[in-house]
Amino acid sequence: MGTLNVRVDPETAAFLDRAARRSGHTKSEVVREAVEALRAQELRTPAAPPAEMMAHLIGCWDSGGMRLSERAGERFAKMLQEKKHAQRTGRRRPASRAD
Repeated sequence: MGTLNVRVDPETAAFLDRAARRSGHTKSEVVREAVEALRAQELRTPAAPPAEMMAHLIGCWDSGGMRLSERAGERFAKMLQEKKHAQRTGRRRPASRAD
């Protein structure tokens, strides 16, 4: 069995003392039982897919009406051309572009 030293604030230490006295166990046993309960809870609760975790956020904000998705393919192609040109000429792409 491994050894673990944990520093806790005085309120937590007092709580641990009370829990150990009430249960008739040592403080180490109380901590082991708590960690085991936490582990069992984690095993019972399957991790939700990211889409489910973010479902409440979908559609809750506006892009500001900037019509960002319009001509996205054209803009992406232009960005790639600029990058390729910059690599050939040894220059960096401009920081801001006027579309």
